[in-house]
Amino acid sequence: MLSTFSGIEIGKKGLIANNAGLEVTGHNLSNIETEGYSRQKVNLTTFIPIYEPSANRVETPGQYGTGVVVEDIQRVRDQAIDDRINFEKGGLGFWDMKQQFLHLIEMVHNEPNRPNIRTVMDEYWESWQKVASDPTERASREELVQRTKLLSETFKHTYESLSDLRKNANNLIDQRINDINHMAREIASLNTQIVKSETMGDKPNDLYDKRDLLVEKLSKIVDIRVERNNKHELIVYIDSENLVQGDISHEISGVGNPANEGYLDAVWDDGRKVKLGTGELAGLFSARDDDLKSAIQNIDSLAINLTDATNEIHRDGFGLNLSTNNDFFKTLPISPYANGNYDFNNTGQVNGTALFKVSGTEKINESTVIGSSGTINFGPSDVNGPDITIDYKPGDKVKDVMDRINQSDAGVVAYLNHRNELTFKARYPHSDNYPAFTLRHIEDSGNFLVGITGMLSASGNTGAFDFHTIGDIVKFNVPAFNISLTPEKHPSAWINIDDKITANPDNIAASSGLDTTGSGKPDKMNGISDNRTALAIAGLRQKPVMFETHSTMGDFLKWMIGDIGTRSESAKINMDKNGAVVNSLVNLRQEISGVNIDEELTKMLMFQHGYNASARLVSTVDRMLDTLIHMGA
Repeated sequence: MLSTFSGIEIGKKGLIANNAGLEVTGHNLSNIETEGYSRQKVNLTTFIPIYEPSANRVETPGQYGTGVVVEDIQRVRDQAIDDRINFEKGGLGFWDMKQQFLHLIEMVHNEPNRPNIRTVMDEYWESWQKVASDPTERASREELVQRTKLLSETFKHTYESLSDLRKNANNLIDQRINDINHMAREIASLNTQIVKSETMGDKPNDLYDKRDLLVEKLSKIVDIRVERNNKHELIVYIDSENLVQGDISHEISGVGNPANEGYLDAVWDDGRKVKLGTGELAGLFSARDDDLKSAIQNIDSLAINLTDATNEIHRDGFGLNLSTNNDFFKTLPISPYANGNYDFNNTGQVNGTALFKVSGTEKINESTVIGSSGTINFGPSDVNGPDITIDYKPGDKVKDVMDRINQSDAGVVAYLNHRNELTFKARYPHSDNYPAFTLRHIEDSGNFLVGITGMLSASGNTGAFDFHTIGDIVKFNVPAFNISLTPEKHPSAWINIDDKITANPDNIAASSGLDTTGSGKPDKMNGISDNRTALAIAGLRQKPVMFETHSTMGDFLKWMIGDIGTRSESAKINMDKNGAVVNSLVNLRQEISGVNIDEELTKMLMFQHGYNASARLVSTVDRMLDTLIHMGA
């Protein structure tokens, strides 16, 4: 038979179990606002009964219950929902960063408000038109000088604003890398504590919550995958690389990339780049190296094409004081040498030739039939890539070849200048390993660039120009005024009116001239009332100067603004979509894991009544024992 004291033992177990329930309920209520906290519940079970089935058990009418015990304290959590939230938060973080910076780029361009590059450029063209209306009027020349200064300042302000945004994105990248490393160390530390606790048979629910919260925050910063197959260690992957494995964390670093103006790359300890996927860090890289970089490149292309196209015409014109061969905009070549020799690798010694533009000497037109065959080679567009080649046949016209060049990945635009000479002009390269606005390679196996256009001195490899070769400017059979050197980086940062024009507006070349010596360059002024140079420059407004996009400068600006607007709208749509999915999943998790006050208060009453009942049982058994003990007294 059971001991008389078994009732007290049953009551004691009830007191302990219900007290544990009250404590867990209080823990839930006190953490109702704690970020990442999951509701916990006490699972109660019956204690080992008397007697267990066996051959030598005491003969009793059945098993006697021995009370209740706490089986475990369970954390209410759905891991599948957590994994889905982590996945969706990566996309949300990516598009959130993209949208923020794209919106800031829109604010920099200040469209459709005033002033902006579009409006000040319109005023610049109108000023040239006024000079053409009366080339001898001083006031219109002064106005042109002031309008040009305003245009230059607008370009500079736009570049500086975009450059600052790119630097801010780079700083945020550095911060996010530090955050990733800090969270990885914290997760590894929690893994150690959790394993120790689990070894003792405990369920460290609060530590689980802290780890899951860190994993969730990490998933918004970088695309991660979590593996929980091994109960002794949790593994966090970035792509296929271990960021955390048990108690070990592997850090990533931000290392400056010289080919990308020193901006940071995310790399592992062995120097390999981190494959980021989605997340805030990937969004910052995309905003910095895609959206902001292309915005800066577009404004640079607009600035260099504006200055070069204007100077190209202006040099052949004459001012009121009969001056000629003057630039209207400043030129700032990267090479200090007249032959363009330059140190591309920053080793202290020149190792190549930096040329921006070259024009042939023969006057041709777009309908000129080539009459021979050959292949023009512009070299690779990417390091170790295939050469970009353009074939031509005897029946091809000049326009056919120029169109093929402009539609290729050669990094070169081809056009006929105002003297009807074939001109090659460099643009931004596809690869960061190549310098901007630099002609890299020009070679012709036939006669098109040699005899027909008068650009190269010889055909084939021996007559080819290559920017890797010092002094290779001699490969061009053209006078010095048909060659322009590579400009300093970011023309939009230094564009300005030439000092000669500012000092004396009479140097503004509004009149055209005649070539009386046959040198290919005008040397005699047509007259001070002649306005053909001013009209030609004003006419650039309607010409497809942006050859890479086959558009006018005005159309290019519209495309540039529209492109940013489209990107921003797309980013916002994707951000809202991911945000809605995340919110739905978070709400679903809250329904499962969140603390409900009404439910917890109900449990509190239940455990309170259970505790009172167990106490009453102990009190009743105590009186029974007291009666038994004092019966013989």
